[in-house]
Amino acid sequence: MPSEDDTLEILTPSAVMLPVLTGLRAALSRLGDTKTKSAPRVWDNIDFPAAASLMARFALAGQGFEDGIVPADDPGTDIDIRHRLSIELEIMSPEDLVERFAGIIEGAPLTRLYRRVSESPDVSRLMKDSMALGWGGFSVVSADTAEQQTIRRRRMFTDYFRGDFDWTRVRAWELSQASALIELALHAEMITADEALPYQRRVAGEAMVRWASWTAFARALLTARVFESLPEGESQARACTARDEALLTRFLQTCWQTQPWPRVAG
Repeated sequence: MPSEDDTLEILTPSAVMLPVLTGLRAALSRLGDTKTKSAPRVWDNIDFPAAASLMARFALAGQGFEDGIVPADDPGTDIDIRHRLSIELEIMSPEDLVERFAGIIEGAPLTRLYRRVSESPDVSRLMKDSMALGWGGFSVVSADTAEQQTIRRRRMFTDYFRGDFDWTRVRAWELSQASALIELALHAEMITADEALPYQRRVAGEAMVRWASWTAFARALLTARVFESLPEGESQARACTARDEALLTRFLQTCWQTQPWPRVAG
């Protein structure tokens, strides 16, 4: 956090970033027009596996599963999942799964990044954080041009939305990713349903605290994904907004519409 003596530098959006930011604001407004239901439940009666599975849909869709659904009883799909877990994610055992899950949930790489970008007093401080020691450890090599541009895009993003939300909003993407990981582990029979329950309770429980509806969750997911896409450039960020808004709108009108958002009664 900036100290009381620090003056917070606010970056005005550049001509190429402004359409990204205004486009995201408009998309968030459109998502907010789709109302979804919530249902009060006693904590012990909440269907955590079902809630977590639905939260995983967005991340799974990004991994190539149509509508975020992992097909059941498909040997080809099972082999692909095991390959993805073992080769791409280096998860060979339940112990590896625990470590990877913790890396997403407790490590929180995206939310930590958002906080660092948002809370730095000025952009030059962010630039220094991205610098590397030169040969021999005596000279300093500044971040390359692409990295500098990414830093400025990220800071424009956090400054533009500073009055609307904070770092907690991007947490939704990590929760969807963590839940998707458990879904894949279940389908690969790496863990049992009973073993998956603590993970599902962890993800869904936090989501219930942070958001009050599927609509709010969808808006948070879109925000996180666009922020994450900024290193790829402004055009890719606009493409991400359009693509993910369409997917989230479909979810809000189908699976997230028929299944009420769980919340603790009283």
